[in-house]
Amino acid sequence: MARPRDPARLYWDAKRQVWGIRDHIDGREFKRRTRHGRDARAEAEGELALHIAERDRLAREALAIAPSHDDPANSNPRLVTVPAVLTFYGGRMEGTSNAAIVGNHIEHLLRHMGKLTLAQIRGDVCRAYAEARLVEPYMRKGWKKPKYPVHSTIRRELVTLSAAVNVWHLEYNLASVPKIAKPPDGKAHPDWLTEVEFWRLHKAAQGYRWFASDLATGEPIWERIEGLRDEPGDLLTRFLLIGFYSGTRSAAVLNLRWRRHRVAGFIDLPAVTLFREGPEAPPSRKRQPPCRIHNALLPLLAEWREADLAAGISRVVHRNGAGVARVSKGFKLAAIRAGLDRREVDGTYRVRDLAAALSADAGVVDDGDEGYLLEDDEDADELGWPSPHILRHTRATLMLRAGVPPVEVAEYLGMSLPMLLKVYGHTSSEYQRAAAAA
Repeated sequence: MARPRDPARLYWDAKRQVWGIRDHIDGREFKRRTRHGRDARAEAEGELALHIAERDRLAREALAIAPSHDDPANSNPRLVTVPAVLTFYGGRMEGTSNAAIVGNHIEHLLRHMGKLTLAQIRGDVCRAYAEARLVEPYMRKGWKKPKYPVHSTIRRELVTLSAAVNVWHLEYNLASVPKIAKPPDGKAHPDWLTEVEFWRLHKAAQGYRWFASDLATGEPIWERIEGLRDEPGDLLTRFLLIGFYSGTRSAAVLNLRWRRHRVAGFIDLPAVTLFREGPEAPPSRKRQPPCRIHNALLPLLAEWREADLAAGISRVVHRNGAGVARVSKGFKLAAIRAGLDRREVDGTYRVRDLAAALSADAGVVDDGDEGYLLEDDEDADELGWPSPHILRHTRATLMLRAGVPPVEVAEYLGMSLPMLLKVYGHTSSEYQRAAAAA
């Protein structure tokens, strides 16, 4: 019969004249010295108590992340708790690019469902969760007033719960798997830019604003904005051109390097390929396949690369050689200066309250032009100011309108064909020309 393991205990280290802690953890002997001498046994016992508490806490967490397969309770939805499932799933997601957002979802789910078992998850419980989350305000640094979650945010949180349940079921074979009731998908209506709108945006990113139009041609008349707090440089213009021609997501564009990288994406000019992520990038639900560099973008990249490498700069999009986390603020100001409050393709307004938008831009003065007066229905839907992600929508839409087969568009952008047709197919039927003529 095996000898029982000795409990954690204090021992006297005569050589160093201090108390030490001796224990067995995961089958191995553990020893650690304290700083307390012979006359401070009480303090040493306090350290021993803390050691035992921390050891037991770590053991509980390890058991939560990897429960025993021999425990039949793990297959019974009446005995498996929502916290256990979410903790298990959170452990699986560690080290992935989605770990942070999944952790945020788990925090909200635990606050509302932390006392439930899987058997208690029903449609009314999920709907009550959605209703409760809709009225929860949240604030971030710099915001003037709180915001509230929307149905798409709540849907993603419940998708995380559904994924956690499925991962648990795959591992422990639940006797019955609860169905997670989620809010319906929002209608696909992504905004996109025409080529004319994009080049206006590009011009505005260089530090100009569209302040009038030529009466004969209708072409914009631009003026240089004096006294900009930050010189435009080519940071935003590089971002715009790469995003427009490749349809790559914003974070991947901002993380591009000139030389091959293990994790980040990089530009391979000899192979005429833009690698959106490195070979050792953390796994993610967002596909980031490489794509061929657009013919119009290739000479620009070659010019930028030569200048940057000569200056010892490794990033493609940078501010004086340093990386940039986001460009959303500069993008919005450029959209305002380029007059993108109204869609060229159908004349509808993206933003109705242009005066408020103009007041947010220190480089533009609202001179009371009558062209800013709005007469449309006040209840009309607003798409809002374009965000950097519109460049991806734009590339998908322009390729479909050019008649590129949808399967090629999906492969180029790194998305599934059903997703492409669901989100972007309604914006153009040009790719169906052959079918309509058959």
